[in-house]
Amino acid sequence: MQNIAVIGGGITGVTTAYALTKRGFNVTLLDRHRYSAMETSFANGGQLSASNAEVWNHWPIILKGLKWMLRADAPLLVNPKPSWHKLSWFAEFIAATRQYADNTTQTAALAIAAREHLYSWAEAEGIDFDLERRGILHIYRDKAGFEHAARVTKLLAKGGLSAKPWARRRCVRWSRI
Repeated sequence: MQNIAVIGGGITGVTTAYALTKRGFNVTLLDRHRYSAMETSFANGGQLSASNAEVWNHWPIILKGLKWMLRADAPLLVNPKPSWHKLSWFAEFIAATRQYADNTTQTAALAIAAREHLYSWAEAEGIDFDLERRGILHIYRDKAGFEHAARVTKLLAKGGLSAKPWARRRCVRWSRI
């Protein structure tokens, strides 16, 4: 098979099409929108980051997601109309809460590998953009959020992603660099 169609012009579709093209396939990238990245990838910040690798099927995050869906500016939208596909997907999603720790660790490792691929592709293609390799600063407004982040950081570290807490002074100094 030398001709492949990739459906979806978001980050996953575009990078898949690119990788297949580099392997010698004739690729047609199809998207229902006029421009790429107009759905799931839209307004995603354009980060080449691995630090947000915590999976969402964790009870505190699920409860937060339910609250989000009631907001007009929700980062998570789900059409409330029930369907067998949607109900079975939710059942699998909830069942995977038992693998939250392992899945977060594995997702961190995959995110690091994906980030390295994107770095190398940008270099190979001579793509010049505002790449920062200093990391990402996460700010926590309460002790509970900070403590949760500390637990997640241990899982991410098992996947190869290092992170550490910084004092306020260091954060301010870092942001001015």
